[in-house]
Amino acid sequence: MCESGVFNLVQAIVKQAAKDYRDVRYKKESYEKDKLEEFFLSKWFSDLTGLDGEMVLGRLKAGD
Repeated sequence: MCESGVFNLVQAIVKQAAKDYRDVRYKKESYEKDKLEEFFLSKWFSDLTGLDGEMVLGRLKAGD
């Protein structure tokens, strides 16, 4: 896969995870919410994106 294809795949994964999190963020207890939070806080997320997962998750929780 070419470099732009990898970038597009990473971008699609993160966009979908953010959309999914926005859909469940107000649920008090949700298995899906817990798993999405684990994803954003994981080393894999950081390695994949080069982003600070805590910052991304904080923005998602705030409604950005």
